[in-house]
Amino acid sequence: MSFMDSFYGGKNVYETSEGYEKLMIFYLCIHLALEVVYIGSSCTPMEIINIGSILLYVGLFFLNKTKHKLYVVWGTMWEILLHAVLGSVFMGYNCGFFFWIFSLVAMSFVPLYIPLYNVFLRSMATVYVVSNCIIFVLLKFFSEHGMLPSRYNASPQVANVMYFINASLSLGTVVGQLIFYSYSVSKYNATLKRMNETDYLTGLYNRKYMIGLFNKEIDRMDSGESGDISIAILDIDFFKKINDTYGHNAGDEILIDLANMFRSEGEGKYMVARWGGEEFAILGSYDLSYEAFCEEMRSLNKKIATTGFIADNNELTVTVSIGTAHYEKGETIVDIIKKADDRLYEAKETGRNKVIS
Repeated sequence: MSFMDSFYGGKNVYETSEGYEKLMIFYLCIHLALEVVYIGSSCTPMEIINIGSILLYVGLFFLNKTKHKLYVVWGTMWEILLHAVLGSVFMGYNCGFFFWIFSLVAMSFVPLYIPLYNVFLRSMATVYVVSNCIIFVLLKFFSEHGMLPSRYNASPQVANVMYFINASLSLGTVVGQLIFYSYSVSKYNATLKRMNETDYLTGLYNRKYMIGLFNKEIDRMDSGESGDISIAILDIDFFKKINDTYGHNAGDEILIDLANMFRSEGEGKYMVARWGGEEFAILGSYDLSYEAFCEEMRSLNKKIATTGFIADNNELTVTVSIGTAHYEKGETIVDIIKKADDRLYEAKETGRNKVIS
């Protein structure tokens, strides 16, 4: 996994084989336990049906290792529904298998469980939910009118235990999935926030976010708070030549290595954003004086120039030019950036690899 993939987060667990694999194991364990119950209750039809369910989950477990995860999802959903219906028919309505039909309706609205990527899949989910509702009503109707077979019905004691187990497991499954769904949505929102505020390649703040920080700092100063606002615009010298000579992959490696250096060198002293291309914007800490900030920039300039960078298996010397500026009362962020930009231009025009403050 690359730095960018790890920074922005991987796939949702239900989009991976591991996520579905855990579900298959969970439902397989439930059916192994049910087999003991069916044997103990002498419910021969459910013994046979449950063996079929066990074999199905074993098959789905291995099918999950292929690209056919959609079949795994729908195979699971229909198996639970059919098992709930047949359990109610043969073991008796009072065993509480109908609770799983409630759970299935709830699961259908959790897109972590049923992929709803397109109109067809959403239509399938709708048909499934409607089917569940109809089946639930019919089971209740048949039960109340004595239209369900009673030959294999569980004893009242077993039915009470099964009622409690089915209610607990089905409710627990829904609650667990909703908790996980809430966690995944929060994680996804955090990922979106990072994507909105950071540069994909380097993981540094992006231009939009840094401008917001600049403006917040100016508002702070205008409200009478103490401190200073110091900024710098940094540009990599002859970056185009690096790309042309060694390739764009080498250029990207240089940008990433510089970003890592900025993070380690600037911790607690300044923040860095990728301003665009090979340019970076730097915002000094509010309690760092402009003189101290400029000294930090000179130190950073020297550190970069004396570091051997490895890019695409080539050792390169990289230098940067830096222009700095700080806030004076009445200025806007545009004014400060222009001052820093003008000084950067001066540094580039007078030999590069220097700080103009």
